[in-house]
Amino acid sequence: MRKLIALVLTLCMVLSLCSFASAEGTTYNMPEMNTTDEFTLSIMTWDDFEMTEALAAAFMEIYPNITVEVLRSTTGTIAGDVLNMAANNAMPDVFFFLDLTTMIGNPLMADITEYIENDEEAQTKLYPTLRRMGYVDGKRCYFMAGEFLPATVYLDANVFEALNVDLPGQDWTWDQFVEMTETMTDPSQNIWAYFNGMYAPVTSGPAALTPNAMGEFGWNGSSYNFEGGWVEAVELQLENVRLGNTCVADSDAYMALHPDLEWPGQTGHVAIVTDAFWTLNNIYTKPISTDRGIKMIPYNPPLGVETGGQLAFLDCVAVSSQSEHPREAYELMKYLCWGKDGWLKRCELFPTITWEGTDTKAYDVPNCLPMIEDDEVRAAVAGLLPDLGYWNDWDAFLSNIKNPITWGARVIPGFQAFVDFGYHGQDYNGVVGIENAVREGVADPNDYVDILADLGQQYYKEAMDAFYAVYGTAE
Repeated sequence: MRKLIALVLTLCMVLSLCSFASAEGTTYNMPEMNTTDEFTLSIMTWDDFEMTEALAAAFMEIYPNITVEVLRSTTGTIAGDVLNMAANNAMPDVFFFLDLTTMIGNPLMADITEYIENDEEAQTKLYPTLRRMGYVDGKRCYFMAGEFLPATVYLDANVFEALNVDLPGQDWTWDQFVEMTETMTDPSQNIWAYFNGMYAPVTSGPAALTPNAMGEFGWNGSSYNFEGGWVEAVELQLENVRLGNTCVADSDAYMALHPDLEWPGQTGHVAIVTDAFWTLNNIYTKPISTDRGIKMIPYNPPLGVETGGQLAFLDCVAVSSQSEHPREAYELMKYLCWGKDGWLKRCELFPTITWEGTDTKAYDVPNCLPMIEDDEVRAAVAGLLPDLGYWNDWDAFLSNIKNPITWGARVIPGFQAFVDFGYHGQDYNGVVGIENAVREGVADPNDYVDILADLGQQYYKEAMDAFYAVYGTAE
C-alpha cells in the first residue's frame, strides 16, 4: 500500500512539474508532418550538389513517404530559373536566392511565419540575428538563412611576432581592430597593417557598432542608422589608405615588392586581412601559403557593442509559394540548411563526400558553419576543422559567432538600388558617390548621416510598395 501511495505521489509531482513548465514556458504548436501520403519535394541550389543529395537521401530515410529531387542551377541563373519555373507553375518547393528584389517583386515565396514561430528549435537555437531574418514587413517571415560562412578576419602570426605585438583573443573588439590597423605598419619591414580582401571597414563597422543591427549601415528591420558607426568606419577606411596603413595592390610601394600584383593576403606582408571563411580552404591551407610558412589565424569580425552584428556570407532560402506541401518543404529546408539533426548528419558526411565522378575529397575544410547554438553540433564541427599546427582553437572561434548578418541586397528591400543610385551614384557637392566626396574633402560625413538614412528610406519604401502590391498587407 505504501508503494502505491508513493507511486501516486511521485506521479502527481511529475504532472505538477510538467504543468508548471508548460505554464511558465512558451507553447509551440507546430503542424504535424504528413508521413503517410507519397509525394515529391524539390530543392534548387547552385552548389554543393553532392552534399545536398547526400543529405536529401538521409531526409528520405527519416520520411520514406517523401521523395526529394535536387535541381541544379548557378548563382547567375537561379533567379531567372525560378521565375521561368514559376511562369510554368512548376517551381521547386525550396530554392536559394541572393537578390531580395526579384523575390519581393514577384509572388515566389510562401509565408512561413506559422512554421518558424512554432518551431522550438528555430526560436531557441538559431543565432539571434537569424531568428529575425525573412520578416520582410516586420510581421510575416518569407525566408531564412540557408548557408552561413563568417566574413573571416585573418591575423598573420608571423607579422605580429615580427612587430612584437600580442595577438588578441578570439573575443577581440572593434577598438582593438582599429588600433592595430592604425599602428602595425612598418615600412622598414615591408609590412602593412591592413588589407581589404573582400570587404572594408565601412561595410563591417556600422554593423559592429550599432546595437541590434540586422543589416548593413545599421539596418534594424525598418530603417538605417548612419549614426551608429558609419562616420567612424568611413573615416578610418579613408585615413588608413591616405596614411599608407592599408595595403593597396596597385600602389607604387606594393608594386615595388610584387610587380606581378600577387594577392597581398598571401604574401606575408600584411598583419590583418578581412576576407572570407573559404579562403582558409582555398589559400591558407594550400602550398602557396604553407610552403612560405605563412601563419594566418582566423577570427570572426570584432564587435563594437555587445549586441552588434558580425558581417557574414549568408545565402538565403525560401519555400515556394506554389508548393503543395509547405509544411514538409519547411522541414526539408530546415534539415538541409540549419537544423541540429541535419547538421549532425552533415558532420558525418563531410569526410566522405567526393566530387562527382572523381575520388577527390570534396571538403578538406567544411564549406560552411552551423547556424545554431548547440554544444554537440559545435563539438562535431570543431573536430572537423584543421589543426593548423600554429593554431587550433576552433572551439573559441565557433563560440564567438554571436550575431551574423549578411549583405544588404539579400535581406533589405530596396538596398541595392539605394547603394547603386543613391550612396555610390548620386552627386555630392560635385563628386559622384559619398565616399568619394569624403575622400576629396568636399563632404563631411557627419553632415550626411540623416540625409543618407532618409535617402535609404525612400528606396526602402519604393521596394515595400512593390512587395505589398504582390504579397498584400498583413491582417
